[in-house]
Amino acid sequence: MTKVTADALATLLAEVRAKQQSAEAPLAEDAFFKALLEATVYAHVPIEGAPPGRMRFIQFVHPENGQTVLPFFSDRAQAEAPQRTDASIVAMSGRHLFELTRGATLILNPNLDQVTLYPPEIDALLEGRELGSYAKHTLKEATSVAACPPSVPTDALNLSLRDLFAREQTVKAAYLVEVHGMIEGANSSLVLAIITSRAHQERLVALATRHIVRGTG
Repeated sequence: MTKVTADALATLLAEVRAKQQSAEAPLAEDAFFKALLEATVYAHVPIEGAPPGRMRFIQFVHPENGQTVLPFFSDRAQAEAPQRTDASIVAMSGRHLFELTRGATLILNPNLDQVTLYPPEIDALLEGRELGSYAKHTLKEATSVAACPPSVPTDALNLSLRDLFAREQTVKAAYLVEVHGMIEGANSSLVLAIITSRAHQERLVALATRHIVRGTG
């Protein structure tokens, strides 16, 4: 694999920031994450070290959702910004970091971009699969939206999502409906509504997105 320079990674990250909420966002994100695997990233480890043959990373509890996350950084300056006295900085490729921390939830540039990567997404990156993408959409006030059962076959998707959510005790209920008038320029859209606590919303949206992409890819 060809190593990605710091400047090249910074350029790709700038494109992701500039294209947020645009139709080009998924392509920009895909290019960035592929490059991230071969670029140098930085993380914090305890000064006291770890047992022989093991590596320990510093994690923290995210204040917004209570999840334990492992921070890492796309450049050394961000890693140095916290000025921690209880930690040192380690540098390695994104791929190596993902392999070492597989199973953990990571957060990229927690003081700036706050991009959370959940275990299924990290698995997809390491295996060369597409992540899929999603974006927040807020309805304007007084927007009239009509909902009805899907007019297209969804039996396979229903069964797949039912199996997925059966393994997630945090999901209280989920509904797949067809809506009209929700997204400007679209005649109709399929909407998956997941009933869960606020702390698990982002993780479950990412999980469902990855699951759907993998099932249709």
